[in-house]
Amino acid sequence: MTPDDFAARLRDAPLLLDGGLGTLLMAAGLAKGSAPERWNLERPDVIRQVHRSYVEAGSDLIHANTFGASPPKLAAGGLAGRCGEICARAVALAREAAAGAALVAGDLGPTGLLRPPLGTASVEQMRAAYAEQAAALAAAGADLLSIETQYDLQEALAAVQACKATGLPVIASLTCELKKRGAFTIMGDPLVPSLGALAQAGADAVGLNCSVTSPVMLDMARQALPALTVPLAVQPNAGQPRVTPEGVVYDADSEAFARDLLAMARAGARLLGGCCGTEPAFIRRIRELLDAPGALGSSHA
Repeated sequence: MTPDDFAARLRDAPLLLDGGLGTLLMAAGLAKGSAPERWNLERPDVIRQVHRSYVEAGSDLIHANTFGASPPKLAAGGLAGRCGEICARAVALAREAAAGAALVAGDLGPTGLLRPPLGTASVEQMRAAYAEQAAALAAAGADLLSIETQYDLQEALAAVQACKATGLPVIASLTCELKKRGAFTIMGDPLVPSLGALAQAGADAVGLNCSVTSPVMLDMARQALPALTVPLAVQPNAGQPRVTPEGVVYDADSEAFARDLLAMARAGARLLGGCCGTEPAFIRRIRELLDAPGALGSSHA
């Protein structure tokens, strides 16, 4: 897919993304602290079924299981030197599950490298790590590349530069929290100027994912949309996490979540999905609301 093809798809209608991947893998028995990407090789049946559950729920685009498949992240998880192998298998599994009914995005999360004074990594090292992963995902046949959960604008810009070199469409999403002075990443990057910087660097769409609930992300989206020159992606968490004897649970219900996503679509967001805690039921309900007659005919929910 070319960036022009991607832009045309977004002009036709909003794209419905998938929801949380890690949430479903942990429910299937993925051990805490274990690299989800390992299951591309060891439990491909589970990965394929999770993807398929989102396609059946109505996702137009699913993310391959490669969020932590950059070389530094894989090395930290005991999978050094296997970036190409893991990315190829992940894209193949997603493609099999999609069966032509959904696009497949190569997913790129933070490298885990930190710049001074928090660490010793350089932006060049980050860019090189993203370049290796992006090239592997492109070679594997991903339709586009989705950079997610970025908390350092400089790292996100390095990721965009590396991904754009593949010629594929690129989505770049920050994770922000709402402070008294506004919305910022944990590294202090302000929401609206940072999204603008990602667009200026060549991202074909920019976005927000993780960290916050759907009502908070709705507020952030309304702040950002008037200033953006490219489409906006939104993927909030399913409410606030709570620790229970059975594990971490999220307190949002699919109806309220879906209605917030519909409000974001009415405000102008063009890529809609979920992050931590969201499951196929959330995506299914969003699909139902989006497909209802006149769903996007109002600017207010």
